[in-house]
Amino acid sequence: MDLSSYRQIGSDLTELLNLENPPVAISFVDAPPKGTRKNEESVAAGCVFWIRGFEDNFYTDQKDHANCNIGSFTHGFLPPEKVSLDACLDIALFDKTGYFPASAFGGVPRMKEAPSFVAYGPLHKASFEPDVVLMVVNPQQAMLVGEAAGNARLMGAPTCAAIPMSYNDQQVGISLGCVTNRIRTGIKPTEMVVTVPRDQLAGFTERLRTRAKANEEVAVAVTAMLKGM
Repeated sequence: MDLSSYRQIGSDLTELLNLENPPVAISFVDAPPKGTRKNEESVAAGCVFWIRGFEDNFYTDQKDHANCNIGSFTHGFLPPEKVSLDACLDIALFDKTGYFPASAFGGVPRMKEAPSFVAYGPLHKASFEPDVVLMVVNPQQAMLVGEAAGNARLMGAPTCAAIPMSYNDQQVGISLGCVTNRIRTGIKPTEMVVTVPRDQLAGFTERLRTRAKANEEVAVAVTAMLKGM
């Protein structure tokens, strides 16, 4: 697909799901995308870039992600052999509190190789081809995404692991999130994150349109039945 097709998908997803914020295109690239600015902002964690991606196209490098070693791990910047409780403050905190044992990180999805750059931007005006599309949704919107996907994978902490999972396995992810992601990004308690890999985008909006129409018809019929009881 060309960029105009991806942009149309972004507009369709926003309309069909009635999203508060647009879907975010995420791309792992070897070179900076043409016409896309370099990020110059220091952030607490790479997941903050998702929220910045609601508004503008930009790209990041490894240093931009260095403040969160969990995100650095899932994105392939931090190899497993470098995961040390002495050096990884977030992972050490997760382990110390029992929130997520460090021993469990071996099973966390991660990029197999470190990307040179990671680009972000609103899908409806993306300046590059997405590898994964990320959306912040409420439970009803997640329900529709799950119905359209058919085989979505439910995930938990860390939230950022949903991105490499979708990239590696070409599967839609529905993540309940994690507390550090919610604090750093402002994602609401009533929201969750879904990720859709590029190869699933073709035809996804049509499946979503079908499911949304069926849901609306069922809702109208059930509401009418309840009123008649």
